[in-house]
Amino acid sequence: MRATLLPLALLPLLTFAQIPNGGFESWGILDPVGWLTYNDIVTPGGWPSTTVEQGSPGAVGAYHAVITTVAVPLGPTIQGWISAGVSDTNAGFPYTQRPAMLAGQWQYGIQPNDTAQVQVALSKWNSGTNSTGPVAFGTLEVTGNLGAWQTFAVPFTYINSEIPDTAYIQIVSSINFGSPMAGSFVKVDDLAFIGTVGIGELTAQNALSIFPNPGITHFTLSLPPGPHTITLFDATGRAVLQQSTTDTQPVIHAEALPAGLYRITVRDAQGASNNTSWVKE
Repeated sequence: MRATLLPLALLPLLTFAQIPNGGFESWGILDPVGWLTYNDIVTPGGWPSTTVEQGSPGAVGAYHAVITTVAVPLGPTIQGWISAGVSDTNAGFPYTQRPAMLAGQWQYGIQPNDTAQVQVALSKWNSGTNSTGPVAFGTLEVTGNLGAWQTFAVPFTYINSEIPDTAYIQIVSSINFGSPMAGSFVKVDDLAFIGTVGIGELTAQNALSIFPNPGITHFTLSLPPGPHTITLFDATGRAVLQQSTTDTQPVIHAEALPAGLYRITVRDAQGASNNTSWVKE
């Protein structure tokens, strides 16, 4: 999905719901409070891996977050990544509404052959199955350059009528975690959930077919003919598996992954993407 822009004058008319530190006004020693980053990665030679920094002034308020893909001397290039949460075992944040979209403001400069991405998801714990199940998701990808603050929006696609208990947000400056392009950056500020989707208003159009879901060791996707790249993101928003295929029914083996909720993005040769979620039991 490409960028969806909302007129700034329209935003105050919509219903906002709180995202903890969505304006990036509160910062700890390295990271914005309530957000995970790669800033604590130890690199060869002890070089810093600072991929998220405090920017000033903000689009609104004093500060914003700058997310940058960084080339580390004697080490790999590290994608800029930020995700709502406080630890790998406590990703996301409590949230019990059904918003229509995530909105915010951003600037960006994406290197050639690279793409930045915003992903959002809602989930709910199922005490009967003792597992987390998906409720809704949304993805926004962007290339090129934008040198002034502009509003963006990521609509949610709902796949059921559940009321969620947890929300996830991640932003990456390079979608290709295996070969990120140094210098790609995204500046982001003023994040908020907007609007409400009623229980009967499911919007699961163009959803990918996936089976079994939930699963234990693997799942199968149904894809149109042609080459595709399949990427799995865990509950913290980190890309954990990527596979290229020309098969219309590829089998994705996930034995090595821990149990939990995974977001799946499928990109075709033209760069168009589709998304779904999978739960590993």
